[in-house]
This record gives sequence, C-alpha cells and structure tokens, in this order.
Amino acid sequence: MKIFSIRIGWMAALTAAAGLSLAGCKKPPQVSPEPRFSAEQRESRFYYDLGAVEIDVGAYPKKRQDGYAVFARTCSQCHTLARPINAPFAERKDWERYIQRMRIRTKSRSGTGISKAEAAVVLDFLVYDSKIRKLDKKSEFAAKSEELRRLFEEVQKERERLRLAESEGKTQPPPPYTGDKPRP
Repeated sequence: MKIFSIRIGWMAALTAAAGLSLAGCKKPPQVSPEPRFSAEQRESRFYYDLGAVEIDVGAYPKKRQDGYAVFARTCSQCHTLARPINAPFAERKDWERYIQRMRIRTKSRSGTGISKAEAAVVLDFLVYDSKIRKLDKKSEFAAKSEELRRLFEEVQKERERLRLAESEGKTQPPPPYTGDKPRP
C-alpha cells in the first residue's frame, strides 16, 4: 500500500508540475494595436475612395470651375468626391453611364437628386477634368492609381484583422436549418 501511495503522490506531483508549465505556455490575450487607418478609410468600397477628395481647379476655365461646384454639390450627396475624382473612368461614354446610374439611384433616396441639367454640367466637367488629369498625364495618374490599389490592399487586411479580433472568443450562432438534414 505504501508503494502505491508513493506512486500516486509522485504522479500527482508530475501532473501538477506539468499543469504549471503548461499554464505558462498559454497564449496571452492579444491586445489589438490601434488601427492604422481611419474608420472612413476602412469603410472604402473601392481603391479610388482612398485618393484625393478635391481638385485644384484654379487653372481651369471659369465654366469648368463652375462645373466643379455643381459636381461637388451633387456628387457628394451619396459618397465622397474621392470616388469620381480618382476613378479609372476617363472617356465620355464611361462617365455618361456612371452619371446615369447615379441619377437613377438618387431618385430612390429622399433629399437627393440630380436633374438633367446638373447631370449635363457634371458630365462636361468630368470629361474635361479627365482629359487634363487622367489622359494628358496618363503615367502620373496610373502611378497614383497603383499606389491607391496597394493602400487599399493594406486597408482590406486591417479590416479583416479587426473583424477577426472583434469576433475572437465569441461563439458563432449555428447556421440556420435549411431542411436538408434532420434536426438533432
């Protein structure tokens, strides 16, 4: 009986020691570092949402400067001006399609709207601006676009990291019953 109790005591000591050493190996709770990007940047839908939010139109003709004011007022109703300013669109047909989509969307939102006259002014401004900033300075615009794409990839990684950090330790609800298997 004495040999048996010594063995059990010895095993208990080993088990306790193993428990202590394993306790020291537990992964410490991770503290998420502060986000590198603002909430607005993390909510960007497209890489061009991360670019410049205004254009220096001081050298543009007066008619185009007035067009910029209409553009800024109408387009900022639903999104930042960064989206159209940095968008890859440069041709008139692309802008026509884009503006038509925006006119349709604003009709369904109360307090917003783009008249045909405003759409025409915005279209003329965007075509002119695209020629000056995007077509005439094609390589400069392409380099800036590539920089925004890389930044957007980093923003997406941070967005995912924050999402995972937020959901860490939370249990996920079971998926909804779809009728394809018997319920437990």
